[in-house]
Amino acid sequence: MKYLVSILLIAAVIASGCSNSTPIPHPTSNQETSPSPNPNPNTNLNSDTDSSDNRREDTVFLNKNIGWKAVYHFQGMSREDMELYTTSDGGESWKEIGDSLQVGSTLPSGVKSGLTFVNEKEGWITTNAPWQGKVGLYKTMDGGVTWSEQTVTVPDELVNSQIYAYPPLFLTKDQGILITRPAENEHILLYITIDGGQHWKSFLDDQKDQYVGIAWTLSESMATVKYAEKTWTLSMQNYGKWSL
Repeated sequence: MKYLVSILLIAAVIASGCSNSTPIPHPTSNQETSPSPNPNPNTNLNSDTDSSDNRREDTVFLNKNIGWKAVYHFQGMSREDMELYTTSDGGESWKEIGDSLQVGSTLPSGVKSGLTFVNEKEGWITTNAPWQGKVGLYKTMDGGVTWSEQTVTVPDELVNSQIYAYPPLFLTKDQGILITRPAENEHILLYITIDGGQHWKSFLDDQKDQYVGIAWTLSESMATVKYAEKTWTLSMQNYGKWSL
């Protein structure tokens, strides 16, 4: 009988301990997801449908306040949609001035390789597609609102070639250089203007030379330009961008 009472007492103690135990907490995450930065809360520069591989931006500033931002959306088959924004406060806010999907848009087709402005009104875009004997060069004279295709004469040796164009570099308001890369690697093609881009003089297979004070050296992956004791370089890997 005493043995039975002892067993019952032990069982009661165990049951009491189990009913008062504290549950083991599960770990919780304290990570916070931050939204992607947006230059202007009133515009949506980030597309929810585009992956990071299909969307890219190109931003250029004329001075500390005036600038432009191009947002590209690659769609495949040499097609790339584009929106263009401008800022007058150093990038604190952005205003859309162009969208290639809008009816009547004059933004260029093809895959863009560069955007540059020489003043508040005059700017240039280079673009590329499987065109034969064509240099994709477009110009604006109203700050990027409208664009027009420019005529760039291609040498007879390359009229059947695809020609990849990089953004022009203007050294003065009149003098500039435009580097291209024909699909045939055995050729080198560049252009120089001395009238602000109204006309472009071609230089075929001149790897190292100079004209009107502009000196250049070209390799398979790099272009170097010297003018007035300054040196600029252009990396010709993927999209090109000039650096001083």
